[in-house]
Amino acid sequence: MTETQARAAAGTGPTSSEPAGRIDDGRAYGRPAGQWNPNLVETAAGTPAGELLRRYWHPVALSAEATSLPRNVRILGEDLVLFRDGRGRPGLVEPRCCHRGTTLYFGRVEDDGIRCPYHGWLFAVDGTCLDQPCEPDRGRNRASYRQPWYPVREYNGLIFAYMGPADRQPTFPRYDIFEGLRDDEEIVIIDHFAFGGPAEAPCNWFQTHENAMDPYHVFILHNAISGHQFDPKLEIWPRVDWQRHGWGVTASQDRDLPDGTVLHRVTEIRVPTIRAIPTPTLTVLGKTNNMSWAVPIDDTRTKVLAMVRKPKDRIAQGLPVYADGKNWFELDEEGHQRYPGDYETQVGQGPITLHSTEQLASSDRGVSMVRRQFLEQVQVVADGGDPVGVSFDPDEAPVSLRAGNYVVAPGAQTLATEYTFVDQ
Repeated sequence: MTETQARAAAGTGPTSSEPAGRIDDGRAYGRPAGQWNPNLVETAAGTPAGELLRRYWHPVALSAEATSLPRNVRILGEDLVLFRDGRGRPGLVEPRCCHRGTTLYFGRVEDDGIRCPYHGWLFAVDGTCLDQPCEPDRGRNRASYRQPWYPVREYNGLIFAYMGPADRQPTFPRYDIFEGLRDDEEIVIIDHFAFGGPAEAPCNWFQTHENAMDPYHVFILHNAISGHQFDPKLEIWPRVDWQRHGWGVTASQDRDLPDGTVLHRVTEIRVPTIRAIPTPTLTVLGKTNNMSWAVPIDDTRTKVLAMVRKPKDRIAQGLPVYADGKNWFELDEEGHQRYPGDYETQVGQGPITLHSTEQLASSDRGVSMVRRQFLEQVQVVADGGDPVGVSFDPDEAPVSLRAGNYVVAPGAQTLATEYTFVDQ
């Protein structure tokens, strides 16, 4: 057997898609085209991944963005119109009027709903047709017409929508870290990408999401390459492990501190789009005070929204600083090259990363776990089942998060249950 035949048999030699006679010495010439896994990245209705995503509630806008002036919204590849009627109820409807097809973006919001500018049909927030002024008796058969709509819920300054099948609509989830708010506390929404950068990124949501299970990049990207962007304690090399749960994946990082205690840091991903990353500046100790959503606008655009609980007299989360004390928004093009962060490295994978060209290693175990679990849930929904993390019990208790920065004695198992702000 020749060397070429042996390489082909082992799966390391040229494939049928490679040019004949190519010598595989690592050159870019003649390499096969890369591909992504559609079951990880596609968001449209009818796709396997898109159908999984539609079994959950997703944040679509800030509560303040729902007003008497209609607003265009795009999520999961669908264009919608958001408004708030005169009674204060938010509505999310298809833009194209079910009558003659003009957009309700130019509609007039009234006490009971939104009125089409073309022929005046009035639709309630649930799509019910309430008035047809050009028809006999203002619409004898108006009950037969309905504008396509989605149910929405407001929660701590965000508007969430459920875009899946009506008979599988889950209970809207609440989260323990936002319960029992004290008089001196508040909940705010942050729309920065990760810990710096614009809220919207021109790339697929999944390549931003899985980053939460990649603790090793902290030492390279956020320290060795771009300088120390977070607390110096994160420069200590940790013992890293990952844990799979029914609802998602956690990563634990244990750092031995000089005073003999251990910094036990836990990051968390919940199927499908939630991640809880405790503050890397370590200004909050104990259980995390924040969580965020990687919101798929469509296949190649993502919006990141974070919900943060904090004392009223504290800032929510300082942005990391780069060269000369500049934050991400103050850097010029050269500055972004010399001091890249999460935005640059995740957007830098392209609009949709090419999974077939990746060469994952042992440090990528957490990323592999997240992908595997997501693909399993895609199959569950395709087979007619309900995915993990959804409940149909209206009395369901708030979801309990595990993420946090915990300072514990060596070998300790008990963790703080409440967050504490630390002066730095």
